Amino acid sequence: MKFTFKAISWTVLTLVIMLFFKGSGCAQSLPFSNHTEIGLLQNNQAIGPHTSFTFQTFNGVKANRWLSLGFTTGVDTYQEIEIIPLALGARGEVPSDTKFSTLFGLDIGLGSPIFEKDTDTAWTEGGFLFNPIVGLLMKTGGKAKISLTAGYKRQIFYEYTGVLDPTNTATENGLPDGYRSVNQDKFIFNRASIRLGVFF
Repeated sequence: MKFTFKAISWTVLTLVIMLFFKGSGCAQSLPFSNHTEIGLLQNNQAIGPHTSFTFQTFNGVKANRWLSLGFTTGVDTYQEIEIIPLALGARGEVPSDTKFSTLFGLDIGLGSPIFEKDTDTAWTEGGFLFNPIVGLLMKTGGKAKISLTAGYKRQIFYEYTGVLDPTNTATENGLPDGYRSVNQDKFIFNRASIRLGVFF
């Protein structure tokens, strides 16, 4: 269960990285688009840190002159855990004749804690993520534009603890083989985001 989720996450991340380098190499012949950002995630919880680090990069192709479709990955920190987003993404720019234009975007997918160390009795799994953004683009004189965005990020995350029982091989109760019990804790992170980046 836990190993399958991590294996799938690593596979998807590898494919996204391969597509990024392939897209970068073909940028001269294809309408390649990239949006890379760094910033902060903010929450209003009474306990724990209120801000955390976020980095993400969107890589895709232009569907038309104002909309790009592709993949988004990066890293988000939540208290003591790092989650890697693996999402389908979209970026849109409202054309403008001025120095500034409007940027909007949406990422939907999964977040995976693939760098967390799991054991047979304690492990983690990521879950659904949803991240709409809106912001401004500033022309720089070249192809690249500076972006400043604000958004909302919802990330689901699971922690599991299990009690081993090597004699238990029945699966009628929904437990994996070799476990007497498995406890699941579900966490839902709701964060406001502010990011500075480069878009081209």
